[in-house]
Amino acid sequence: MVKILATGVQIEENFGGPSILHGLQEVLAELYGNDYELIYYQITPFDGYASRDFNFKVRTVPLSFKNFSFSLLRNKEIKEFIQDLKSSDIIVDLYGICFSDNLNAQKFSYLKFFLNTLYAFRILAIAKLFHKKTVKNTCSFGPMKKKLNQKSAAFACKYLFDVVSARETKSRDALIYDAKVKKEIILSPDIANMMTFSKDKISGEKKVGISTSHQIIRQWKGETGYIECIVNLCRHISQTSGMPIVLIPNEIQPLSDMDDIVVSRKIQDILKKEDIPVEIIDSAHMSSKQLKNIIASCEVLIASRYHSCVAALSSGVPTLVVGWHYKYEELLHWYGQDEWGISADECTSEKLISTFNSFWESRDKSKSIIVAKYPEVRKVVLETGKRLFQKNGDV
Repeated sequence: MVKILATGVQIEENFGGPSILHGLQEVLAELYGNDYELIYYQITPFDGYASRDFNFKVRTVPLSFKNFSFSLLRNKEIKEFIQDLKSSDIIVDLYGICFSDNLNAQKFSYLKFFLNTLYAFRILAIAKLFHKKTVKNTCSFGPMKKKLNQKSAAFACKYLFDVVSARETKSRDALIYDAKVKKEIILSPDIANMMTFSKDKISGEKKVGISTSHQIIRQWKGETGYIECIVNLCRHISQTSGMPIVLIPNEIQPLSDMDDIVVSRKIQDILKKEDIPVEIIDSAHMSSKQLKNIIASCEVLIASRYHSCVAALSSGVPTLVVGWHYKYEELLHWYGQDEWGISADECTSEKLISTFNSFWESRDKSKSIIVAKYPEVRKVVLETGKRLFQKNGDV
C-alpha cells in the first residue's frame, strides 16, 4: 500500500485543479490498482459541492501560518493533519505554473525569496522535517529571467523537491540554464491528460466550443483586444457555418470583478445586440467530469485556458489555441498540432479568423492525428508517474 498526500491546487471555482487531481488518481490506479490511498489537503477552505466527484479524502489544512501559535498544535485537526503527513509515503505539490516572471516580477531580496518560497511550498517544507519523499508534480516553470524567480527555483529544487517534472522543454531549460538546477528534470505531458470522460454521455447537436479566459487579458499584447477578437470570430462562425457556439468558462471567482464568466458575458452581450446567440456553460454548477464531457462533445475548441486545451486534446477534439505562454505551444506539440497555436502577442481578428478557416477545413485530419498521438502521451505520463510516485526504497 502506498499513501499519497497531495496539495497545491484549488478544487472549487476552477477546472484546472480538479482535472489534475483526476489525472493523478488515474495514474495511481494504473500503477497500484486498489493498493493505494490518496488524500488531498487544500490550503484554503472548500465547499462539499466542489469535491462531489472525488472518491478520495479531501481536507483543509488546519494550520494557520499567518496566525501561528504553538497552542494550535494541540488542536484535533492539527494532530490529524500531522498524522496524515507522518503516515504518507509521498507528499506531492500539484500547482501548475511556478517561478514565472509573467506572474511574479517582484524585485529580488534574500529575505523575500527565502520566505516566499517556504510559504508557497509550506506543506512540502513540513514534510521534509519528517524525511518524507517530496514531489513537484509535472508543471510549467518560468520564464524566469528575474533573479527572484531564479533563486526561488534553485532553492526549492535543492531543498524542497526530491523529484521534479516539467511539462515543456523550455520549462526544463529554464530550471537548468536560468536557475542552475543540478538534479534531473523529468519531461512529461501534464498529468490531467489522464482524466477520463464518458463517451456514452456525448451526444446531441455538434457545436463550436470557446474556452474564454480572463487571465489572457492581463497578458495580452495584440493590436486588437482579446474580447474583440473572440466577438469577431463568433460573428464569422455564425455567418459562415451557422454552427451553435458555446462559451466555456474555466475559472469562476464570485467575489472578483473579472473572471471567465465576466468575460463570457461581455462577449455574449455584444453578440446579443446583433441577434447572434451564444450559450454560456454554467461551469459553476457542474462537476469537473461533466465539464470535460461538454468539452469532449465539441466539434472543435478554440481555447485560451490551459486545462481546457488538455481536456479537449486528450478526448480527441481539434483545438485552436490563443495562448500567452510556451506551455500552450508545447502541449500542441505533444499532439502533433503545432500549426494551431496563435500567440497573444500577435493575435488580431484577421489572423484569428484566417487561422480558424484553415483549422476548420482540417479538423477531421487533426482529429485523426490527435487520437493517434494520445497513446504515446498516456505512456509518457505513466512512465513519469512510476518515477514520481514510487516509494523510497522500492525498486
